[in-house]
Amino acid sequence: MKIREEDLRRELEIAKGGKDSQKACAMRLEMGYRRFKMLLARARIHGIEAVLHSNILKTYTDSFKLEVVHSVLAGGNPAGITAVRYNLNHSTVLEWIHKYEEGGESRLLEDNRGKHSMGRKKKPRLEDYEPGSMEYLKLKVELLERENAL
Repeated sequence: MKIREEDLRRELEIAKGGKDSQKACAMRLEMGYRRFKMLLARARIHGIEAVLHSNILKTYTDSFKLEVVHSVLAGGNPAGITAVRYNLNHSTVLEWIHKYEEGGESRLLEDNRGKHSMGRKKKPRLEDYEPGSMEYLKLKVELLERENAL
């Protein structure tokens, strides 16, 4: 279920002001307590507006990625603190650090969005095989058996 922006804003303001418990606010939003607690912590640091717009799919500039990675590696700040400071997900910061350590700036800055599959294999289709081949016939039998079962 997608949470409406105005509902999230209202509940964050209620919890931030101490008018109701964090658990009650999370329940009204039908959101997990830990997730709400994290959003509230970010709202306290960055403001409610930053939290409301943090769920938008973003592309980050190369200079921003490098700044975040260098602040962790050179500054000695833990990735979790850096993630909160920059309003990022902790796993994103860890991924950037891993890429940087693995292959330097070039590995970190290459654009990999959309290049990885989700691990699900494509279903074979009859058009993928030569008619009359063994694979074609096996698939044809399997499809006919499924049709009969229905």
